[in-house]
Amino acid sequence: MSLSLCAAGLSLVLAACSKREAAVPIGEKVCHCGSDDALQDIQWLHDLILLFETQRGTRDAEVLVCKYDGGKDGFLFTDCMFCPDRGLSFVDCQGRPLGLLFGIAGLGFDYYNIDPASVRTIYTTYVKPTLAGKKWKLSSFVDRRTQTTETPTYNGRELSYWIVFNEDGTLTGGGVNHLYGRYTFTDNKYMTITIGTMTEVYDGTGWEDRMLDALNAAVRCDVGSNTIRIYYHDTATYMEFVAAD
Repeated sequence: MSLSLCAAGLSLVLAACSKREAAVPIGEKVCHCGSDDALQDIQWLHDLILLFETQRGTRDAEVLVCKYDGGKDGFLFTDCMFCPDRGLSFVDCQGRPLGLLFGIAGLGFDYYNIDPASVRTIYTTYVKPTLAGKKWKLSSFVDRRTQTTETPTYNGRELSYWIVFNEDGTLTGGGVNHLYGRYTFTDNKYMTITIGTMTEVYDGTGWEDRMLDALNAAVRCDVGSNTIRIYYHDTATYMEFVAAD
């Protein structure tokens, strides 16, 4: 959702909701922006969530809280979590636009002085797909800044590299070598990976080393039903994996 659409959407919702509608069941109370129940007490936020509820089943929406500029309260939200150019609208407690994060034109947490540790989901229509237990095959490296997509191939043949995330926080993978490591996956978004032991067969194509470097630099993972995107270094570069049969 762009900033212009964000502002327009909020205006339409506020105009349509001159009388407060019944609260939707949206979980535990959230202390934020001076309220101990922000989802109910902040009118624009309440109305935005009512709008997202009307889209349930057709769009994957999400609302998050954050701290910025050394402690100010803010919100991040999107109504299209898995759109290719998805960004997060960044607004203050009054719903006034402050910026756009990620997406094609958006910037990162550092630019807006947002504390990453403070970012937490407070509402979503997203049904969490399964990350653990599936075998994920590497399909491509994508760089959004240069708009390039590279598929691991050698002499015209597609190469097979894969990874499995286990429920206990360990991971295994393979290709030329077998690898082992650990991962964390918090708030269904933020990921860290540490590759530990692995066999020592030389992969002359360079693709395996590139995958290992990217895994060790992982910062985020978006999980779909049959694909995952592991972002590394920043949100401009990611590896896409597909569920293997």
